[in-house]
Order: sequence, then structure tokens, then C-alpha cells
Amino acid sequence: MSEAGATASQTSEKGWVQAHGDRHCWIPCPAGFPDGHDRDSWAAMMAGAWWEQSGLTYTATAVEQLAAMLRRIHEQGYAKVPCHQIWIYLRDPAVPPLPVHIGIWKMQGERYTRLRSLSGADDTASTRPPEVTELMTDNLGTGIRAMRYRMRESGALAMVGYAFRSQGFETDVQISTATRDLRQLGTAISHIDGFVRGITVYPPGALA
Repeated sequence: MSEAGATASQTSEKGWVQAHGDRHCWIPCPAGFPDGHDRDSWAAMMAGAWWEQSGLTYTATAVEQLAAMLRRIHEQGYAKVPCHQIWIYLRDPAVPPLPVHIGIWKMQGERYTRLRSLSGADDTASTRPPEVTELMTDNLGTGIRAMRYRMRESGALAMVGYAFRSQGFETDVQISTATRDLRQLGTAISHIDGFVRGITVYPPGALA
């Protein structure tokens, strides 16, 4: 993940991101809410809807536990992670949700160097050299995906970062996620790749 904050001076002025996630796997996590709604009502509504669509037997306690995790992702994600959008991967409501953060940055520097930096391809704190591959997309062209691992007191942390450059919109796009559940990442990675391939960049305000 980028060490820089999502400040106005770093945010792209010419491009914005539109993402499309399968609503059976992805929960949009808006930065703000319309009148009459807030973080609590959003989390409660999403938790109830995901348990309902799962077809599994569930309790009010299970719904509240999921809602609490969604609230925490929203609160901590936008406060602590340098990003502009958050989407949440949740294929099974009995498994903790996995947040995916999107940063929409001004284009800076030489393309390859910048993409390696945003994706974490040169992360010196990784316990082993990051696994770096190219990812081809129809909308964003070819970018970089880097998988890496860090050791924490609580155990191993798996991190995946993607980076693309939209030359026409002078925008660098960063997508990142991290989890201590390595099996969860193994299950999710193909879905995250598919999600990333569906991202498009467009002029700010074009969809307003």
C-alpha cells in the first residue's frame, strides 16, 4: 500500500474510477452517505441483505457481527488507508469480509517505476521477493500485480497490490488489499483479478 495520504494535491484532477463488482461477491463501501443514512444504517442493511441472499440459516447475532465488521472497515479504511474508494469482497457472510482499496492519483514520474512503487513490487519489508506479474485488461491496458508477505507479531500478512496508468486521463490507479488469512486470499484472488479488469477511468463529473 502507498505510504502517502489521499490528499487533494495527490488526487487525480482529470480521471476518476468506475468499478463494477458482482453484487453476489462485492459490497460497495461509499465514502459518504445521502441524507437519512449513515455508516450504521449502511452496515446493517448490507449485513442483512448478504445473509438473506446467502440462503444459509442465520441469527440476528450473525447479522450484527457482520455489520460490526463492515462498520470497522469503513471507519478505519477511509481514515487510515490512502484511498478514494473501497469495495468489500464477501462471497460467504460467515467469513470475514476483505476490503479492497482504490487510489486515484495524479500521474507522476516514469510509468514502470511508478507502477512498481504503487503496487508494492519493490517492497523491501516483504519476507521474500514480491511475486510480480503483468495483468492485462481491456479498459486500463497492462499493469502490474505484486503479491508479497510481511511478518507481524500476530502472524503473516499477505498483501496484493495492482497499479495501472491511464495516460489519456493523466491518472495512476492503485488497487490494494491485505489479509492475515492466506487461504481467504487464495480463494479471493481470481475474483479480485476479475474485479480489477472491470475498472474504467472516466472524466470527473461525467457520470453525475
